[in-house]
Amino acid sequence: MKKGVRFFRFWLIILTGICLALPGCSKKDAPVAVTGMTVEVANLSLQNDLYYLLDPADRSIALIFSEPVDTSTLDGNILMTEKSLMADSACSVKAFGNMVLFSLNPGTVFKPGWQYVISITTGLRSESGLALPATVNLEFRTRLEGLLGSGNSNRNSILCISDIHMGDARAFSGGYCWFSENAAALDSLLQEVLYRSRVKQLVILGDLFDEWIVPYSINPFDPQSGISDSREYFLAVAAAPVNAGIIGSLRAIAGSGVVELIYIPGNHDMLLTREILTEIIPGITWMGDSTGLGHYVPLPEMIMEHGHRYDFFNCPQPVTSPGHILPPGYFISRLDAEGLMKQGTSFFKDTPSVEGNTEFLAAWTAALAYLMIHYNIPLDPDSANIRMGGTDGYQNPLSYTALTAQYGANIQDVWPATAAKNGMPVFMPSTVAIVNSATDLYYAASFEYMESAVPSRYKIVTFGHTHNAMIRVWPAGKNYTGIYANSGTWVNASLTKKPVRTFIEIIPAQWSGSELDLVTLYQYNPDPVHPASGYIPVLLAQESLLAK
Repeated sequence: MKKGVRFFRFWLIILTGICLALPGCSKKDAPVAVTGMTVEVANLSLQNDLYYLLDPADRSIALIFSEPVDTSTLDGNILMTEKSLMADSACSVKAFGNMVLFSLNPGTVFKPGWQYVISITTGLRSESGLALPATVNLEFRTRLEGLLGSGNSNRNSILCISDIHMGDARAFSGGYCWFSENAAALDSLLQEVLYRSRVKQLVILGDLFDEWIVPYSINPFDPQSGISDSREYFLAVAAAPVNAGIIGSLRAIAGSGVVELIYIPGNHDMLLTREILTEIIPGITWMGDSTGLGHYVPLPEMIMEHGHRYDFFNCPQPVTSPGHILPPGYFISRLDAEGLMKQGTSFFKDTPSVEGNTEFLAAWTAALAYLMIHYNIPLDPDSANIRMGGTDGYQNPLSYTALTAQYGANIQDVWPATAAKNGMPVFMPSTVAIVNSATDLYYAASFEYMESAVPSRYKIVTFGHTHNAMIRVWPAGKNYTGIYANSGTWVNASLTKKPVRTFIEIIPAQWSGSELDLVTLYQYNPDPVHPASGYIPVLLAQESLLAK
């Protein structure tokens, strides 16, 4: 009997200990929460799987939890922070069932182009005692709108435009000028840059002038038109009535001492020189490097250029034909200009790239044949009908057959020497360079400047050249380390399916005080509300990188 009592007491002690150790068995211990609550951001889009894009005009942020929130656990467990201070004092936090609302207090606003983080700890509980599995940090980045600024103060951005393609008076009267419809809009933007914006530097990424869009039946250099060399050609472009106001505004910017004006040559003005440009626009900063090329590094880890350095058909060709640098794309452009003059339409508007073949002769032949068919031009490739008049050292008319032989003889064989002469940072095979323009130079930008193994790595790369305005992160996804931007074009809308009147604005964190380097894409459109007031910048896209 005593043995049975001892056995019973032994198991009673064991069971009592187990009971006391279990949750809920002891009245003295608080319930242990079972993790499982979740949270979402209401009405905001998650960008790059990384952050929520917030309009700075918003006054609140709503968080939706999977369970009603215990209001007694709000304090200290859900906070908003930004770069320089704890920002939760600038807003009120209230729970309404399963929604928690951050509302800005009077006199407080979200700063444009800024980063905010809402941190939620596991101390926040639902009414049933549930918590988040771990601390959650929700990142918000605010949009940038307009070209805010006033006069000469608070200038902290770089504005990039390219591919204006101004022609001379002959191009305008002959109907083959690419730039005639957007002159008023561009002049309006330049006035905005000078007098009312936050712009510190205006960078023109090439092709302000166009020496390529000249019909092959017209002499580019024609003494009867007062043009006998490249200098007189570019002077004639600057003096053309449709361009005169823009040149005047650029001169005002260059001489203002307020906005620095910087120029990088493009392919359509690769024969432009520092001396000619500064004669036209005194005070402008020339950023050429190799002949017909240039680049600009405004700050470490940011680089800008036109982009034709990586385009086989449109980069300078100083090795293929010694004494000349014009590439095959020049002569294709002359043929297109002939069709534009005669038929009033452009091949480049409605057709895909014909440079998709990775062999030069095949791609060149396809481009030539397609243009002849497109325009129904009875062109004899053997006839010396491309008038040069001294351009790039060519004194006599050329035939397309002669050009095929000239380029086809060695253009791909000497490509390594051409790339080296052109200062290509990382050698790119000719087969890749032939199709680069068809990929909008995104691959070229990453291959040359953003890959981890490149000699000089940049996190923001800005090109022009393709006329396709865009912003893309590299690589895609939340772990991106770079941004590629293309400034687009200002050519006539009738000549392209792509957006026109576009520009890129970059606000470096180093200049703004933000934690973000901002890259924005705008289109400069007529003001739909107040047409008499002119134009307004419309934000098309925005990307950003944490400055480290």
